[in-house]
Amino acid sequence: MAKHQAPVTNEIWFKGQRAWRTGLASGIVAAIGLIGLLPEVIRIVLEEAGESMPPGLRLWLAAAAVLITAGSSAVSRVMAIPAVDAWLRRWTPFGSAPRGVE
Repeated sequence: MAKHQAPVTNEIWFKGQRAWRTGLASGIVAAIGLIGLLPEVIRIVLEEAGESMPPGLRLWLAAAAVLITAGSSAVSRVMAIPAVDAWLRRWTPFGSAPRGVE
């Protein structure tokens, strides 16, 4: 009996949506890590050393979270370009379809 395989196309669906979803996911992680957790760890370490947290640190960490989010969204969008996706499918396991599928 022959195995049924769904056809795979080179077209990547919803390129913009993929970039927005990547941005949302990385933004949540960056915000929790850089704005929520890291300042508390720094505060605890500095208090143990008898120092105080620098003013504006949370603002710098928030800016870093925004840059991480924007960067990951941009990279996600570039990865959805057909030529880039074809390269990823050929040379890496990170393409939109399994390796070797045209």
